[in-house]
Formats: sequence, C-alpha cells, structure tokens
Amino acid sequence: MGKAADSIGPVPDALFHREGDLFVPTEAARSPWTEQALHAGPPGALIARALEALEGDRWWVVRLTIDIMGEIPVVPLRVETAMERSGRRVQLVEAKVIGPGGDALMRAFAWRVRRTGPLPLPPPVDTPPPMPPLPDTLPPYDISFRHYEDFFGSGVEKRLVAGSVERPGRATLWFRLRVPVVPGEVPTPFQTLMAVVDSANGISWALPFEEWLFPNTDLGVYLAREPEGEWIALDAVTYLDPLGRGISDTALFDTKGFVGRANQALFLDQR
Repeated sequence: MGKAADSIGPVPDALFHREGDLFVPTEAARSPWTEQALHAGPPGALIARALEALEGDRWWVVRLTIDIMGEIPVVPLRVETAMERSGRRVQLVEAKVIGPGGDALMRAFAWRVRRTGPLPLPPPVDTPPPMPPLPDTLPPYDISFRHYEDFFGSGVEKRLVAGSVERPGRATLWFRLRVPVVPGEVPTPFQTLMAVVDSANGISWALPFEEWLFPNTDLGVYLAREPEGEWIALDAVTYLDPLGRGISDTALFDTKGFVGRANQALFLDQR
C-alpha cells in the first residue's frame, strides 16, 4: 500500500451533496487507489440509503450484491431502484448508480425478507466467530496513504484490532463514518456497513500495490441480522490464485457481535 501520508486538511461535511436528484461527491468519497475515481464504499452507502427509502421499515436486507461496472469517476451520481420480484414474505429489489451519461456504474440486487418476530427459536447450534475487542478499548488508527483527501484516510475513523494495512496479510479494523452520507442525515448502521465493507480488499492486501493490480469486480454481503450502532468491524483475509484471480473473505461485526459475511472477487495482474 505504501507509507502513511502526512495529515490532510479539514474533512468535508458529507460524502455527497444533494443537487436535485443528483449526489455530488466530495473529496471524502475519493478512492485511495487513484484521485480520478471514487471509492466504491460511498456509492454503496447511497444504494443502502435508497433501499431503506423503499418501504425499508417493513423489510430486512439479507443479501446485497453489487457489480462494479468499472472505475467510478468523480462525477454527480443518480440512484434508481426497481422492484424485480414482489411478494408478501420475500422480495428482490434492483438498484443502480447512474453516471451523467446514463450508464450504470454499479448494479445491485438485494433480497429482502419481511420483518417478523421475535420467533421462538431454540438456542443456536453453532457459535459465531469470536468478537473482536470493542473500538472504545483501542487507540485511534489515523493513517492515510495519499496526498489528497480520500475515503479511507479522511472519511472514516479507524481502530486497529489485528494485522496492519501497511503490511500484507489478514487484518481486522473497526470503522466509523466521520461524516454523514448526505448533509443533515444521520447514517444508519446499514449505510455505514455498506460504506466501509468495500475496504476489505484494501486492508487485507497480499501483494504490493506498486507492483500489482488486484481490484475487486463486485461485492457480496450476507447479513445474519440487522447491524446496530455507529461502528462496523471487518476481519478480512485475501486468497490469491497464480492464474490471475482471487477473493477476499470478511467477517462483519458491530459492537453487539457477529453481523454477517462479505466477499469480493478479485482480478489479479502485474503492473
């Protein structure tokens, strides 16, 4: 990934500003890989926000997959949703992040189930992954790798549990948004999760960025329960194939415990 950069200027007041039905990205939404692109997390938070606005108080998202159609430029974005399958118990919703030319930059499908319960379930048979130390027991992990404002360096607070983003291997970090997704709105836990989860590939890198390309083409999130609170932890590991592919595999936590899992498919090549 490189070495930590010096402290950068004041953080913008949100990840996006509203202009009608458009979301204009601020510096805090930029990618740490290139100044000309957005980090995929902030547009992912826009997708979460749009899903919640679509009768979100009646439905839980249990699976959300996002296909990243290419590098996401720093341009005003529009989000569209459509009901692909309606039902009394389950439904499938499509969401798209649209660029100025009308092309879909991200395409997402969310399976949602009707909110019910509490149901009289028996005690769990299998135990979830172990809970990492809570963020308020850990010191701030203030690290940035770029000379410009970007999402990883400026848009989130971080607490390191294990590993290090400065060396290869498994890493576990807590994340909290420093700013709202849009001004005047408190980010929901689901928005926070979708904003930070794309960072899994970056924190658990296995090859030096200066010599290798390993972008993720997609993101798949499965939620065992609804996330709660401001903090989300990623326990991320990367597996690579010498034939040019790989995956990241991530356990997700909030301060109450295990929330679900996320995966990313990786394209691998030398620079």
